[in-house]
Amino acid sequence: MLRIATICALLLSSAVAFSPGPRQLVHKTTHLRPEVVGNSRIYNTISGRGTNTALRATAESVLAPITTSNLAVSIDKPLLTPVEYGYRSTSPTNIWRSFLAVLLSDVFKTAIVAFLIAAGVTLLSKCLTGKAASSALSNIYNNISTKLKKFAAIITKSSRAKPVDRPVPMPFEGDGGWGKCTLRSKKNVGTSPFTVYEFALPKPEYNIPLALGQQVDFCCLSSDDDICMGSFYPYEVGNESGSIQRGVLKIVVPDSESVEKNAAQVGMGNSKFIEVLKDEMHTGDEIAIKPGKSFLQYNGKHVPVTDMVCVASGLGIVPIVDQVKSISPKGTSSVKTTSVVWINENRSDFDLAMDELEKEYMKYSTKLAVSCIMDDLKKPLDKNREVEEAVPYFNAGTMAVVSGPKRFAETAKAYLNRKGYPDNCICVLP
Repeated sequence: MLRIATICALLLSSAVAFSPGPRQLVHKTTHLRPEVVGNSRIYNTISGRGTNTALRATAESVLAPITTSNLAVSIDKPLLTPVEYGYRSTSPTNIWRSFLAVLLSDVFKTAIVAFLIAAGVTLLSKCLTGKAASSALSNIYNNISTKLKKFAAIITKSSRAKPVDRPVPMPFEGDGGWGKCTLRSKKNVGTSPFTVYEFALPKPEYNIPLALGQQVDFCCLSSDDDICMGSFYPYEVGNESGSIQRGVLKIVVPDSESVEKNAAQVGMGNSKFIEVLKDEMHTGDEIAIKPGKSFLQYNGKHVPVTDMVCVASGLGIVPIVDQVKSISPKGTSSVKTTSVVWINENRSDFDLAMDELEKEYMKYSTKLAVSCIMDDLKKPLDKNREVEEAVPYFNAGTMAVVSGPKRFAETAKAYLNRKGYPDNCICVLP
């Protein structure tokens, strides 16, 4: 150890002896700028400091040929021009500055610390003899080993991959591919005439894997033992983009006292199921479910789809929100821009998904446009200036999706046809 410290000291002393003094050189910055002359390319030099004339004069004076009278023929002096020799000459002041620079450098400080440690270990090994020395060294080794093991355990624990809690697709193994769920709760949506029904799946890790635009079929018995069936889109409002709803299934239905008014929103078959669900089903009752049909299809000739235009009314916004949350994140689809036009007659109807659309717009404002328009649905859409501004004309690669009550869907499809959308580029969701 003492030898190593001595060698370090010798190396430092040699570094001090041979360290050159600082040179007082003129600083200049040179940039290369290409310039084309005819068919050839040349480069002009641009000096950052000083003029080109001064630089040229300095270069000529340094690189000028040396005459015979200027040669210093002597054994103890180098064969150099006066300028070059002046750069390499040292003075006592320069040597003193170099010495101070070495003393204040981090290398010198590290060498001193290493020397002190080596000297301390050497003296300790000489002072402690026999069992005392071996015991002291053994304690030092054990302490260092224990600390290293603790550090390695912390690194291993932090780098260990955490188990991923993945959803499990719910099996549908009953007759006809049916499964079952349990009615958990129901609640109104703000001041709107809609009610959200929440169903619990058999296991908390289950989810129902559905495609975009795919419904869920429900089946139950009425008090008269009549089979009632309904098909609804899952209500994903409140879930984060890209997240999968596990353990529960939610749907939203109109909550009108009139069967005919509900039928105008969702059809007569669904209206009868809603009546049984509202009046006869209680918390804890079981209902049969299974994945239903998928209606989101594109039959256009221009692929991939780069733009989407969604025109919805009432409950038709439910599958539209699901589509927006699926295609808006970067890298999830070929769609670059999405325009959502939601038209309702009553202000309270916007409580259904207004906050959700606003949240998605704040995240993807560069590729998502949302227009919520309150107007009389019996009025032609082309008579509404806001609708005219919100719905763009057809371009190749655009897909239009219409979602809402049957009468509204027919009106919206005809309106899109007038704006240049062919039938094979329009998808109508029931």
